[in-house]
Amino acid sequence: MDDIVRMGLLYDFYGGLLTPKQQRVFGYYYLENLSLAEIAEEEGTTRQAVHDLLQRTEKLLEGWESKLGLVARYLEELEAVKEVEEAVRELNRLQPMDERVAAGLTRVRAALSRLLSILELETEEEQGSKFRETRVNTGN
Repeated sequence: MDDIVRMGLLYDFYGGLLTPKQQRVFGYYYLENLSLAEIAEEEGTTRQAVHDLLQRTEKLLEGWESKLGLVARYLEELEAVKEVEEAVRELNRLQPMDERVAAGLTRVRAALSRLLSILELETEEEQGSKFRETRVNTGN
């Protein structure tokens, strides 16, 4: 998995446990794609301080994941649901199909669709919007 995607997932699951400053700097770097120099200017600090804060924040997120495993579990659940979804698609391609079987598969597809929407994380656009709201609310 790409490091940026992994950090995004870790932030989705554990970001609420970070301090407001950690959230803000992490958001600048990973969500808004600002450079260390740009973040340092925004925060009124040095590039090294920003780098150190990002390193500590990443270590915290990874530590929480190693203890709780929420991201790993989420990815396993999502993969399992996608496997079931593919199996249902294969069953749908079989012909001829009894009406009761077709109705049952339709219900299974609907349930899978709901489950996928529950498991799916917010889009990047929603994350960016939430980050901007946090910045406005904290005055930064």
